Amino acid sequence: MTSLAETYDRLWSPLLETVRADALDCLQANLAVLADRHGEAGAHLSLGAPLRFDLEPGPRVAASLPYRLAAAHETLGLRVERRWDGIDGARLRALADETGPLYVIADAHGLTWTPYAGRRHTEHTFLLSTSDTVVDAYHDETPWGPCRPGVWRLSPGELDAMLPTATALRFTAEPVAEQPDVLAVNARAMADAVPAIDAYLAADHSDGLVLDIWLLGRSRLLHGAWLARHDRPSPEVDEHAKAWLTLASKSYVASRRSRTGAPGTAVLDDLGLLLHEDVAIAARLAARHTARAAVFAAIQDVLRIDEPTVRAATTLRELPNYNSFGLVDIIERVETRLAVVLGDEDLTPQALQDIDSLCATFARRACPGT
Repeated sequence: MTSLAETYDRLWSPLLETVRADALDCLQANLAVLADRHGEAGAHLSLGAPLRFDLEPGPRVAASLPYRLAAAHETLGLRVERRWDGIDGARLRALADETGPLYVIADAHGLTWTPYAGRRHTEHTFLLSTSDTVVDAYHDETPWGPCRPGVWRLSPGELDAMLPTATALRFTAEPVAEQPDVLAVNARAMADAVPAIDAYLAADHSDGLVLDIWLLGRSRLLHGAWLARHDRPSPEVDEHAKAWLTLASKSYVASRRSRTGAPGTAVLDDLGLLLHEDVAIAARLAARHTARAAVFAAIQDVLRIDEPTVRAATTLRELPNYNSFGLVDIIERVETRLAVVLGDEDLTPQALQDIDSLCATFARRACPGT
């Protein structure tokens, strides 16, 4: 098949430049573009707020269209307003003119802007922004070359030839419900997932493990990007995501070398370590966030100052109204709120002077190993 020439679109091309497509799968990538179009640059990173180990029958890591659409509604406010199944290219073009941008699910075998064209039958998504303009944010490497985000113009004949049948979705954007403490919810969800993790590791993985690891790696990378957007950057999470992506490469190489396509013992061992580290990291992130919130609240109450003033300071002595009597009151309030007691070994000079160090001390006491 002849590949199409990429073009530039004043609306869509700038959106593609800011989407973290390297941390998204095929279904998520074009949902992300819609989210940023309706919201602001970076809005799509809310897809990375949940840290989960959800499974679908197989067992397989959950990544089906219904699962991704539910997540997009919950985290981005994107709700499916209309759905058309089994439509051809001509009908799709007419709908795009009538309704505006459509989210399209089709067989990549016919989509000539992708490396899959003429080579592999696999579900793929893209946006049809107008009757002749395709937007695709997917980013990945394939045996036939890279997929990269782009915009392409198609003639009616080209589009009709590519799409003998497709599904099209029209979204509307709704306000997103205020989320509870996301990190605490993540920690509980991952702790509750431990039995599922152990059962998954013991299951037959003759097929699908490489994709599962790839999906988990991208989700952990996206979680790190979401943390950074919300002023909670975590080098630990970023390094952990790199370990996931390294395992994704390792599992791919192992499967290609294996005659059966089954994973090797080393891959499964590494997978188990990373999954259980997911659980531990979720607990540490929640503990750090909870401890920091408790320390900030105590400082504000005791010293009668607002949160921006606390955030602007590095040391306790920089804060208005601070003295050693206030420090004792701050520590006791945080101990009560977190139901912990600091020992003499916790009361280091650094912890008694530096706000971040005091937060970290309480986090370690609340969650050993933090």
